[in-house]
Amino acid sequence: MKRVGAFEAKTHLSQLLTEVEQMRCTITIQRRGKDVALLAPCDDASAGLSERERERIVEELRGIRARQRKAKPDETLKELIEEGRKR
Repeated sequence: MKRVGAFEAKTHLSQLLTEVEQMRCTITIQRRGKDVALLAPCDDASAGLSERERERIVEELRGIRARQRKAKPDETLKELIEEGRKR
């Protein structure tokens, strides 16, 4: 497994994506010598999750979406921003 620093990952992201895509490899991104992220092919990214875990995550996201308040037709963006600051 290849390891790169955060700065290198930012600078060469396009190249790293190509590597992951073509070689089907995984790249670990580090910050100050500690592993912080994993760049992996899409197929592999969710491989570690069970079907039950995926369903739980989807349900959590649906719950968050349901709790979102929809703007009234006459509300302005400024009013919505002010309301968000009051919370």
